[in-house]
Amino acid sequence: MRRWLPTVALALLAVALGWTVEVVAHHSTGYYSKEQKDFVKIQGKVVRWEYRSPHSQLYVETTDKDGKVVTWRFESTPAAWLLREGVKKDSINVGDQVTVEGFPIPNQPFAWLGMVTKADGTRLRPQRSSATPDWWNP
Repeated sequence: MRRWLPTVALALLAVALGWTVEVVAHHSTGYYSKEQKDFVKIQGKVVRWEYRSPHSQLYVETTDKDGKVVTWRFESTPAAWLLREGVKKDSINVGDQVTVEGFPIPNQPFAWLGMVTKADGTRLRPQRSSATPDWWNP
C-alpha cells in the first residue's frame, strides 16, 4: 500500500490543480478592461445571438473608423441570468439594428456586454458581473 501512496497523492494533486486552473481561467474576467477610456459604444446589425450557458454571446456587425466591416463579439452572463433581467432569447434577433455598450479586451473586437439599446429604444441590461466596472451605472 505504501508504494502506491505517493503515486495516488501525486495524481490527486495533478487533478486538483488542473481543475483549479480551468475554473479560474474560464471564469476570470480580468482580461476585460474596466477603464472608462477603453469603454466601447457601437452601432450595428446583429448577425448572431447565442442565448446559452455558460455565457451568452452577441455578434454585431459594424464599420470601424476606416470604413472596414468588423464583427464585434460581446460576451454576457448565462441565459438563466439574462432571463431574470427580462432578456429572453427572442429579445434580440438577427438583423436587429442595435447600439451596444461594453468593456473590451483592449485592441480587440471582443467585449463584455454592458447594455443593448434596440432601434425602438428598448434597453436590455444583463445582470452585473465581475466584468462590470464599479463606475458603470447606466
